[in-house]
Amino acid sequence: MKKYIPLFLLLFSVVCAHAESCSVKTELPLQLMGQELKRSFTVLKKQNPPIYYLSYTYKEGENWGLEMSLGGVQAQYHTGVSVAEVQARAGSPALDNTRALKGEWQNFKVEGIEGAPAVSAENSKAFKRAWWRATQKAAEQAQKDFSRVAANVRTMSQTKDQSADFAFPPVVVTYCQTQAPVSVDLEKVKALLQEASKLPAGKAYVLDSSFSFSVQQGHRYFADSRGTRLKTPYAYVRLMYSLSTRAKDGMELERFKDYNVFSMDELPSEKQLIADVKQSLAELEALSQAPEGEPFTAPTILKGKAAAVFVHEVLGHRLEGHRQKDDSEGQTFTGKTGRQVISPLLTIVDDPTLRSFRGSALRGYYLYDDEGVAARPVTLIENGVLKNFLMPSSPIAGFNESNGHGRRETGARAVARMGIMRTTASQTVSYEELEKMLLAEIKHQGKPYGFIVEDLGGGFTYTGTSMPQSFKLQAKMVWRVYPDGRKEVVRGLDVVGTPLVSFNKVIAAANDDAVFDGSCGAESGWVPQTNIAPSLLLESLETEKTKKSGYKPPVLPSPLTEQGDIK
Repeated sequence: MKKYIPLFLLLFSVVCAHAESCSVKTELPLQLMGQELKRSFTVLKKQNPPIYYLSYTYKEGENWGLEMSLGGVQAQYHTGVSVAEVQARAGSPALDNTRALKGEWQNFKVEGIEGAPAVSAENSKAFKRAWWRATQKAAEQAQKDFSRVAANVRTMSQTKDQSADFAFPPVVVTYCQTQAPVSVDLEKVKALLQEASKLPAGKAYVLDSSFSFSVQQGHRYFADSRGTRLKTPYAYVRLMYSLSTRAKDGMELERFKDYNVFSMDELPSEKQLIADVKQSLAELEALSQAPEGEPFTAPTILKGKAAAVFVHEVLGHRLEGHRQKDDSEGQTFTGKTGRQVISPLLTIVDDPTLRSFRGSALRGYYLYDDEGVAARPVTLIENGVLKNFLMPSSPIAGFNESNGHGRRETGARAVARMGIMRTTASQTVSYEELEKMLLAEIKHQGKPYGFIVEDLGGGFTYTGTSMPQSFKLQAKMVWRVYPDGRKEVVRGLDVVGTPLVSFNKVIAAANDDAVFDGSCGAESGWVPQTNIAPSLLLESLETEKTKKSGYKPPVLPSPLTEQGDIK
């Protein structure tokens, strides 16, 4: 069955050229939030157990969406957004309600977080009442959870890392930025998609196709009991299409492309979009007729975006700070700072402040994380040596403060998450030279062939101790490469392995850095994220067969194949 990520989760972060500074003192939502927060905290900090920290987050904006197929509109919407959320921490920084419970599943969606529909701040009485009610519920939940944590600590074995549960974030009292909204013209987008969305018609091998456009924009207000007051803009824009089919043996195949732009004027031209769709259709047809690959271990190039996905899935999640503290995690890199953990060729830096890269806006960009901490670049691995972790406001041994990577979606509690993760190499060659090195490595190892992976899709990486701490990623577009340079497309392969082995197999890199934007889902929900990496040559990489649906292609021919192109 085809897997979809909800449209509102697949959005693109842009930096608008019309952002202007503003004054916290003149922002009515922040004024009212501050008043109610101060009034509530005065009472709650005296309770037993005390609410020792309180934060409010308010989002106000609008969402636009358009979905088309075969020249027709399937869905269209324009809605307003107004959400108020309260996070309460009960107990003390050393031990509070957010601590993971040993022997139990920690539900990051509800503990100490309470949301409520919010009315406009212009109706000040109703606005403050929404905060009052949400604060009461959040405080009650936090106190209940703290009781569970205290009991768990008394009855379960001691956690190896006895770091505090919270480090107070620095106080920011002056940051305020207002951004003019993107001018959305859905009629222009319909016209752009009209002819391109018709192209799959008449193609017997196309089972389904979809074209979509989305915008999510507005402002985020943040206030906490320490005195931080923030107003930051957000804007996400994306145009994308997906084409799918099913091979005779039941294997599902897909080609996908998206366009991440700064403004409506930077959307692709109709000519460019049509050319790209035709290319994707040709790739899909080739995949539908391609031979099925076999489980094998061979020299492999992960090309551009595939390499970026590989770094994200295989390394990125294992560098998130909270995974070093939780005893249920595999803790792949815990205690290894200052030691070589991957190929010395590679350096990995996560920098959410990088607004664009070679003319492309980066959707992982942000100024402040979801805990009110300023974003900053963090060198995680330098020349293969582990230097740091992605840190939220929950300390771990040796790392006592946030580095601006506490992130979450609405309704979840923040944990350490990636922002814009860039992989660089100390030595690079041209991509053409990298392919020559691949052929040489195939011959050197006496292998019948190697691989070039152009597109890595869904899959999983497991970091906990209850299952093998491995990865399995779908190789959606992969070439089998023979020693004489001949190439053929194959299908049905997953890339598999373990991180410490795989990343020590990297022996060369190209100078062709590519950007991959995606929405990453983890304990704190779905967050926008970017990865940048060059093509990488691995001495060896293992593949295995992918899952098949078991269903045959439709017995009935599509009516579109009889009618030809839609008029």
